[in-house]
Amino acid sequence: MSKRVLTTLLLAALSIAVTPACSKKEIAKATFMPMGGIPFTVQAYDVSTATFDKAMTEIQEETERLEGVFSFHRDDSELATLNREGKAKVSPELLRVIQVGQLVSNATDGAFDVSVGPMIDLWRRCAELGRLPNEEEFESHKELVGFRFVSVNVNESRVTLQRKNMIVDLGGVAKGFIADRAADILQGHGIKRGIVDAGGNLALFNSVGEEPFKVGVRHPERPNERIAVLSIDSGAVVTSGCYERFYEIGGAHYCHILDPRTGQPAGELLSATIVASEGAYADALSTAVMVLGKEKGLQVINSLPDAKALIIWREGNELKWAVSNGLEDKVQFLVPGN
Repeated sequence: MSKRVLTTLLLAALSIAVTPACSKKEIAKATFMPMGGIPFTVQAYDVSTATFDKAMTEIQEETERLEGVFSFHRDDSELATLNREGKAKVSPELLRVIQVGQLVSNATDGAFDVSVGPMIDLWRRCAELGRLPNEEEFESHKELVGFRFVSVNVNESRVTLQRKNMIVDLGGVAKGFIADRAADILQGHGIKRGIVDAGGNLALFNSVGEEPFKVGVRHPERPNERIAVLSIDSGAVVTSGCYERFYEIGGAHYCHILDPRTGQPAGELLSATIVASEGAYADALSTAVMVLGKEKGLQVINSLPDAKALIIWREGNELKWAVSNGLEDKVQFLVPGN
């Protein structure tokens, strides 16, 4: 039996299905549940059990450490200190993730914004009360959102929030960073081919000339089905969508992804899948494209040298999709024509 193993990943389905291999050393796989219960699956090829176990121990320890850096919900996290104090000397990890967020903010005219926290908090509270935010609430919270009010001093590793009561939320960028860090650890143990699935944020690496991974993109309206398969050798793959998480108010569903510039939920796209070399970058861009919509979203992705996209939306009774430049020959659709 060939060592070439066809891997099928179901994006955001929290599972990885792999065809069986005949060698006991061929594949190792483990799942743990950090960050409040997010399934985190690691898979490596042609590796001994001992080596994989050592790598997994290191990955779990590093993930726990990074949770103590990025967590929005832990009072003792580094991010919580920044939000509480309004300024802080930060670790290289927090500095890098905020830098990536600012990079994407600038590239998308603020469609992604790490300072969107006050708006997220407003929608969460209003959903609990069973009502929509009112205009006065929108205006007061919008004053606290703006990536240009997040000052990053790289030389001093210092971040400053220029307006009082600003809230940085890294939910749209940190998972991609953590997935990449886990993949780095695997490679540091000499593993040449592997997959990390951090709750649907994928980091893939393949340095041994094997077949590319086959990454399945979930159908946004039929969650147990795939709409397409991407052929990806290495890099990050992240999908954002509104089919799993949303605010339910008065029987209506409102996307959990908010436009930081208006505070309103994203609405045009059903999902956006980004392929890039860096997980945090792909993570943030997938959120930004959901906000930008099909025309502006593709325009932005096509202007970036290290990003590709598959976007899906609905027009009446028809499901539509489009791919950015450079991804056309790497995608196979599993449903009838567009």
